[in-house]
Amino acid sequence: MGFGWPMTGRMMAAGLRPTLSIDDVPSVGGDMFATMRTAFVVQRGLDGSLDSRDLLEFATLDGAQALGLGIRTGSLAPGKDADVILLRTDDLTVLPVTDPAGTAVASGHPGLVDTVLVAGKVVKRAGALVGVDLPELKARLAASRDRVTAAAGVPLDSTWSPQPRA
Repeated sequence: MGFGWPMTGRMMAAGLRPTLSIDDVPSVGGDMFATMRTAFVVQRGLDGSLDSRDLLEFATLDGAQALGLGIRTGSLAPGKDADVILLRTDDLTVLPVTDPAGTAVASGHPGLVDTVLVAGKVVKRAGALVGVDLPELKARLAASRDRVTAAAGVPLDSTWSPQPRA
């Protein structure tokens, strides 16, 4: 989107802890694994100042701290919400796992997410959302997309492009 190089290394050099987030899901797909990997690879190319544990902290503990939620979440500790993501480690795309943090950052993808707990409640198990009518959700999402794009006059055949600003 033309924002330039990530500032992760410069922020750390200045004594700041960066965080990672996704605020434009249509543009980048909402994949935090890809976001971690991009920041990691770019910084490695620039100066090699980050390791995989840094990226996991940016996406978890540092993100919770930045939102003022560090006392509740962001790490696993007694008294904190049990927000947990369990990844499959038997998938061919990550075998053999020798460094879990390195694997999550360098090779992780949404397809590896097996189980998710939010505040201790299981919301995804064995790769499937719990208590969600997926066909109904997909139909509602498609109808919403169609309504918004029709109202905006945006075709869904990849021919639309924004007009340059004057």
